Amino acid sequence: MTKESYVVALYTRMSKEDDDVGLYGNKEESNSITNQRMLLYDYINTHPEFRGCKVIEKSDDGYSGKRMDRPQFNELMDLARDGKVNCIIVKDFSRFCRDYIEMGNYLEQLFPFMGIRFIAVNDHYDSKDGGKETAGLAVAFKNFIYDFYSRDTSKKLRNVRMEMAREGKFASANAPYGYLKSPEDKHKLIVDEEVAPIIRKIYQLKLSGLSARKITQMLNEAGILSPAQYAIEKKRGMDWRRKNSASGWDPTKVVAILKDERYTGNMVSMKRTLKGIYGKDTPVEKDDWVRVVNTHEAIVSYEDFLRTQDTFLIYKKGQPETIDRTNAFECAHCGRKMSYSRDRKKLICRYGEVNPQAVCHKAAYSNVGLRGAVMKALKWHFEQFIQWEELRKAQEEKEKAELDTSLLERSMESLEKKKTCLYEKYREGDLTRDEYISERDMLNFRIDEMKETIQGIEAKRMMKESGSTRVDLLSELIHEYKDSKNLTKELERIFVEQVLVYDAEHIKIKWKFDDVFVGFMGQE
Repeated sequence: MTKESYVVALYTRMSKEDDDVGLYGNKEESNSITNQRMLLYDYINTHPEFRGCKVIEKSDDGYSGKRMDRPQFNELMDLARDGKVNCIIVKDFSRFCRDYIEMGNYLEQLFPFMGIRFIAVNDHYDSKDGGKETAGLAVAFKNFIYDFYSRDTSKKLRNVRMEMAREGKFASANAPYGYLKSPEDKHKLIVDEEVAPIIRKIYQLKLSGLSARKITQMLNEAGILSPAQYAIEKKRGMDWRRKNSASGWDPTKVVAILKDERYTGNMVSMKRTLKGIYGKDTPVEKDDWVRVVNTHEAIVSYEDFLRTQDTFLIYKKGQPETIDRTNAFECAHCGRKMSYSRDRKKLICRYGEVNPQAVCHKAAYSNVGLRGAVMKALKWHFEQFIQWEELRKAQEEKEKAELDTSLLERSMESLEKKKTCLYEKYREGDLTRDEYISERDMLNFRIDEMKETIQGIEAKRMMKESGSTRVDLLSELIHEYKDSKNLTKELERIFVEQVLVYDAEHIKIKWKFDDVFVGFMGQE
């Protein structure tokens, strides 16, 4: 392989807890994306073997190492599985993964099987040089420490956050819109007089009988900066860099403000929790929220807040309870979920409806037309899968033979017996010491080759069995629904992850079984 065709992937990652680096000047930049990139480029520039190689970069900004569902990480693994990456370099093991069991699986199974060299610079690990030795206890122990650190830190943070919540202290990274963190005490909120009148106006409009959608439209037409736009202008908060100037007001944000009790001067905390260190961030039952009264200055009275909540209750009672209005359709221009019109004949972008400057202004498309297009694409995938499934049956016996390691295992047993016989000949004087060592090393070399081959086959079998489970599940579902004529809510829930709508004739569909279609059928 030429250097020009050798691909080196540099992977960097920064957690959410590191995301405020550089905004306030009071945090080290040791794990920042910039510093990681500098370290990795310094490494490849000081190692001549990488000169002339193609270098690509993958970076996940704001993602925890405890979870593996990171966008750029997934792209990197897709390239690795397709044989488009030869070497992966990271700052240390924790940047790649904080789960020591998962990390060990990559080092000892997947990367050797895929023929990928893995380097962790600060951990002095290179799978090419002594990888077999260091991939054992030392690496396992180091990754165990990383994982233990994550668990211990997570537990301590939860305890600290609960204690602060009970004391009525503000513990989030960013103050809610309408408030600032006190310069004297960052755990206390003070009123942001510049935008507090907007909060009061929103409550007044709601109490006057206006809907959140109408309030949103009025705010956008008046040119009032949305919370995201205001954050950009004032350079406040960790997430302002991910917003853009087109992020106007939307009804969801208006409703969130109207339902936030903190505007009454009461601190409400612990509304969400993480279910285990690798679990999802989930909402907490309202009765379990931590609520402390009179912790900071109010922007609206508690009485007005309660009256506002009553308007939501009245609105909720007037809604049909039997209609499921959830769907997989999203506006491709603003990224918001699309909603059904009252007669369910149209799918509408509510954000564009209240924002005259938005690209998706007045975007409304035929529900029947869009769902029909999705159903047509789904039926095509059904047909392709069934055709592929017929071909797969003919290949199963061949693949089964290729994954059979029994012959190799018997050959290894035979070579081990030869080693025993060889030693007996040496003891009896039939072989010189040099002859014995030479023949023994040759047998050991052949045994090691067989072991590596068996490991590769076992890794391939594991990947196939994991994939086959999803293929079998998909097969059952496709045969159950292959004769369906329309895209029912059940079909949408089972098969459709997302439908990005550009206009009435252009959509992009993401299936829930995309990995199965691509990985086993070669379909894009």
